[in-house]
Amino acid sequence: MGLTFKNRIALHYVLATAALVAAAYLVVFGVVRNRVYTDLDRNLRFETAKHMGELRVMGGTLRFGNRREWEEREHLEVQVDPVFIQVSDLRGRLTDRSPNLKADQLAFDTTPGGQAPHNSALRGKALRQVQVPVQQGGATVGYLLAAISSEAAQHVLNSLAMVLLGSFPVVLLALFGSARVLAGRSIAPVAQITAATNRITRSNLSARVALPPRPDELHTLASAINGLLHRIEQAVEREKQFTADASHELRTPLAVLKGTLEVLVRKPRQPEEYVANITLGIREIDRLSQLVDQLLLLARFENHAKSHNRQELSVLSCVHDVLYRRRADLSAKHIRVDVQDGDTPPLVSDPYLVDLILDNLLSNAIKYSSAGSAIVVGLSQEGARLRCTITDEGIGIRPEELDRIFDPLYRSDALQHKHIGGTGLGLSIVAKACQQLGIELTVASELNRGSTFTLGFPA
Repeated sequence: MGLTFKNRIALHYVLATAALVAAAYLVVFGVVRNRVYTDLDRNLRFETAKHMGELRVMGGTLRFGNRREWEEREHLEVQVDPVFIQVSDLRGRLTDRSPNLKADQLAFDTTPGGQAPHNSALRGKALRQVQVPVQQGGATVGYLLAAISSEAAQHVLNSLAMVLLGSFPVVLLALFGSARVLAGRSIAPVAQITAATNRITRSNLSARVALPPRPDELHTLASAINGLLHRIEQAVEREKQFTADASHELRTPLAVLKGTLEVLVRKPRQPEEYVANITLGIREIDRLSQLVDQLLLLARFENHAKSHNRQELSVLSCVHDVLYRRRADLSAKHIRVDVQDGDTPPLVSDPYLVDLILDNLLSNAIKYSSAGSAIVVGLSQEGARLRCTITDEGIGIRPEELDRIFDPLYRSDALQHKHIGGTGLGLSIVAKACQQLGIELTVASELNRGSTFTLGFPA
């Protein structure tokens, strides 16, 4: 079974701290050890310098010149930390030694590194020893070996090592316990946020996580969760509204069809009546088919379809294609269209989606414009972006409704005119298509004066 998050935090903290404590212990031990051996080596250098002047060559052998005086001094003094002195020839054979060595002798090292201070032993006791060459007439005639007891130093170092090694696991256990307590206190707000989040369901999406008092990382987390809940609540509300509106829009043509067919089957009628009612039914079926097609198209955008057929195209040509398809509607309402082209270059985009956007915007401009009015389509280059504006002289949109006109199936009060058909999906499709292509879509409108839709095509 895996560790809990609190224990993982404590474990990681202890592992990191253990490495730091171990490094600190090693530094402390190294500093103490270096200091101890530095003092011993200083004493050794003092002793070798003192006794180096007492050496004499007697009969071709290197010996101490004042040995008798030395023996008398050593006999009278009690040596707490005895210093052992030994003289050897070039081959390491003993030629003379201090009286306190008695029958023993210091170990001779023929390697070059053996002349540096190093640890050795005598009679089972620890020593610090140095081996120094004796020069006479520019030539080495032998070696002076000096040693001093390091028992006290070794005892200090061993005691220090035992204390450090013994305290290390105790320190780690204490650190783990304190880290576990601190980790528990640290993640307590996270547990509270988790519990509050688990209490929020689809039925109470309006509930929010309480924000911590301090503006720290947990405050940011709680704010982000609340923002996510707000977006989910809005999405669910839009889904409910969309479902209700779609049901209403689908039910209307079905009700008309059902009523028309019921009228036809009640009694025999004249052929003209059959034709008129069947024509009405066909119109409702066409309206129903258009609504279903637009709903499917909107659902495709909601599923984030990204496979676009991008190719080079001219927005001016797309505008003319849409106007050509809408020439009957323009002619029926005697609407004049003024296309103002600023010699804009072609761009790379999806021809189908661009045509869909322009067709919906121009068809809305035609539907909501009064007879004999004008529509202005402007094309211009602004920096790296191509700007396309579609301005009509229609009924306009209330300012408070501008933010909702792109919601699916939404039709404002200003647009609810019996002689103007529509499903309320056109601008939703335009907004989704613009989002897919990275087109910046903005709208400005004035009630009873007209509207202007602006498309900012990316470079």
